[in-house]
Amino acid sequence: MSTAAICEHCKFWVETGGTDEGLVGECRHHAPHPGLVDGAGGGALRFALWPVTRENDWCGRFEERGLANHEILERVALIEKMEAERKARAR
Repeated sequence: MSTAAICEHCKFWVETGGTDEGLVGECRHHAPHPGLVDGAGGGALRFALWPVTRENDWCGRFEERGLANHEILERVALIEKMEAERKARAR
């Protein structure tokens, strides 16, 4: 299975939404970076920030996404159906 080495096809990319320009998501290759925002009352809000990328972005850390479990099960079911049909025709 050969796909373009872009974020959308990477196993570390998680789609989070979309814009008029296309899909956006978070790169989960490394741990998130800490973020800090000044909050109301002089406090600070701490959070984790994953890098946000577009579907067609790319980097040098690409690893192809495998098939999801439901895709594997659908393919196995299709193969089993085709094999049963072939055996039925051979009788």
